[in-house]
Amino acid sequence: MPVALCFFIMTTIASSDLRATARSPETQAREALSALLQRIGSLLRMPAPGVPEATAQLLRMAAAYEATQPSYAADLRAAASMAERETR
Repeated sequence: MPVALCFFIMTTIASSDLRATARSPETQAREALSALLQRIGSLLRMPAPGVPEATAQLLRMAAAYEATQPSYAADLRAAASMAERETR
């Protein structure tokens, strides 16, 4: 299991209130699973940036790095150009 996924699961479980003694272990496990599934669902609903937004961001970064790192800026512009070509 990837480390990021393990961390995600552990933080979800830790954030739920599993220390209460009034609830049974089954109820605690059910609540932790519910919290985990809700967090996964919210992550799945978050849209990824579209190609125009990502391309614009790459071009802004290229402009910012042009004065100090021109070769890196050129790489960023090339990546933006490749992204535009893939969407056509």
